[in-house]
Amino acid sequence: MGTIVEAIVPAGEFALRETTEALKDITFRLERVIAQDPDRIMPFMWVTGTDRDLFEDALDDDSSVESFELVTDLDSKWLYQMNWIDRIQTLVHTIVEEEAVLLEAKGSRETWELKFLFLERDGIRRVQEHFDEAGMDFDAQRIYDQRDGSLGSHGLTEKQHRALTLALDAGYYEVPRRANAVQLASELGISHQSLSEQLRRAHGTVVANTVGMSTSVLSEDDLED
Repeated sequence: MGTIVEAIVPAGEFALRETTEALKDITFRLERVIAQDPDRIMPFMWVTGTDRDLFEDALDDDSSVESFELVTDLDSKWLYQMNWIDRIQTLVHTIVEEEAVLLEAKGSRETWELKFLFLERDGIRRVQEHFDEAGMDFDAQRIYDQRDGSLGSHGLTEKQHRALTLALDAGYYEVPRRANAVQLASELGISHQSLSEQLRRAHGTVVANTVGMSTSVLSEDDLED
């Protein structure tokens, strides 16, 4: 079963930085990515929120773009095929090598929001490392199993998600606690032992899919700022 990763990459560190800075209301959405040859990846992007002539002028001056071609003109929405510079191409190619499928990509002035399907979980860390080596941030916001869908944030099952949500809302994690495990178990209609097992497994899953998958952590000084 595959693993879904939803990540954010700063626009200033990825493709089309100068274009997004020049045209502040512009948005991009990936249509598809195809392999032009073994070493070149060719993205097709939908573009909205700007004037077409202004956009093409900005692309001409964008250092991340080697070439581009208009594919479809829908008046206020355009589909472009682009060739990016080697640095961006290398990162996209790395994703392909890790057998990751880029399901969705949305770009704006501030960030690129990327959604991947990884067939091997070890590939997630390797992609993060490739981004680090290139001096780019790859902030994995959510990691979950494909079968879990939208409720599967960080790989949690529906029961684990429900137990954690109730515990958080009831003040179980506050100091001092406003609710205890017996009260939570009663509200869920399960035994104290079942609740303890659900919370223990949920805690382990969240730690494995956040701390365990992250390549960077905050220092104590960061937490105090």
